[in-house]
Amino acid sequence: MKTIELNVKSREKGYKVAKELRANGYVPINFYAINKTNLNLAAKTLDLREIVYTSHKPIVLLKVDGSNETLKCIVKEITFDPVTDEITHIDFLGLVENHLLTTDLPIILKGTPEGERLGGKLQQVLHKIKVRTTPELLDDSIEIEISNLELGKSIQVKDIQKEGWKFFLPPDTMICSLKHPRVPTT
Repeated sequence: MKTIELNVKSREKGYKVAKELRANGYVPINFYAINKTNLNLAAKTLDLREIVYTSHKPIVLLKVDGSNETLKCIVKEITFDPVTDEITHIDFLGLVENHLLTTDLPIILKGTPEGERLGGKLQQVLHKIKVRTTPELLDDSIEIEISNLELGKSIQVKDIQKEGWKFFLPPDTMICSLKHPRVPTT
């Protein structure tokens, strides 16, 4: 699982403080964890690119200025400006050993299906899935091998076999399918 270190600094609460941070190239951050005090933090916008713009969900090690403690967490929610598409806020969820957490994981399809070589069209319907598990069993994504996918067949949630994971979708929910090519009518 990919791990990224992120240097952050403490900040005060409030709208005016957050607005000033954004104007100076920082993003306001909140850190939440069970049995820990919630922290108001800030990070440089450029330092967040590796965490935000990726197809995986890495573990983030927050290093707070003035503290020797490293906070292990994952991204819970990212807020973007609707006009400029800049990052305006991030919530991090602290990882506590042996404590269940719920998060969305991206689904990544690996390989080229045999049926696609025969003219079939691959359609990925589900791009992320909500999972409940412990931090020890957490992965940064769900990779599904599709090389053996045949024409007219699909992969469903029930086809994902992962010990200690609970999915919040019905087992027959389709992840991807390989459709037959369309035959033109004359």
